[in-house]
Order: sequence, then C-alpha cells, then structure tokens
Amino acid sequence: MKISTKGRYALKVMVDIAENSQPVSIRNVAKRQGLSEKYLEQIISMLVRAKLLVSFRGAQGGYKLARLPEEITVGEILNVAEGEVYLVECLRPDSKCNKAEDCKTIQCFSKLNNLINDFLNNVSLKDLI
Repeated sequence: MKISTKGRYALKVMVDIAENSQPVSIRNVAKRQGLSEKYLEQIISMLVRAKLLVSFRGAQGGYKLARLPEEITVGEILNVAEGEVYLVECLRPDSKCNKAEDCKTIQCFSKLNNLINDFLNNVSLKDLI
C-alpha cells in the first residue's frame, strides 16, 4: 500500500485549513505548504464535492472545514483522495482472484488491512493539529 501525492496533499490541505478559523485561500495554503496552486485546486474541489470543505466567495472568501476537526478522520480524507485503502488487490470486493478460497495468506492480509483502516478511521484532524 502506498499513499499517493494526492492523498498526502489532501491531508496536508485539511490540516492547514483546520489550523485556521477564517476561510483560507488556495494561494495561501499553496504558499505555506510549498505546493502547486493548480494541483491544490483539483484536490480542494474533490474535498468540497465530498462535503469535507465548504467554499466562501468574496474578498474574505476561501475554504473552511465543513465539520469540526474532531469529526473528520484521516481515513475519510484518504478515502476521498485515494479510494478505499486495500493492502492487497485480492481484498477488494470486486476482486476476481480465483485462488481466494484456498489462499493461506488472505486472512493475515485481511486482518492487517482492517487494523490499518481502523487506525486511519480513528485519527482525527484534531489529533493531528
């Protein structure tokens, strides 16, 4: 399992915005985090569609969290950016592995996958800030 730049940036953006009580502009987040504004626009748009962020127009506009930091988990953010986290391909519900029934390792990978997801779903933005 590898978390892509999209997932890492989504998490950085959410932490940055969580640390501010006023709406934050993409330009300011990009500057503070040393990230591309263009790429952040795509990530922020995705987070708004997922109802993790809300946007405000106007001179004092920008983006804020849609919920309190303690109500948004790292797992939720990564699921939006990456899709569901699976340690191995055969754990996906749509997997067509023809050896799954006889696999000696799938239970181990399944338990580890559950531990990872449980951990990510129990760490909030508040924990990070």
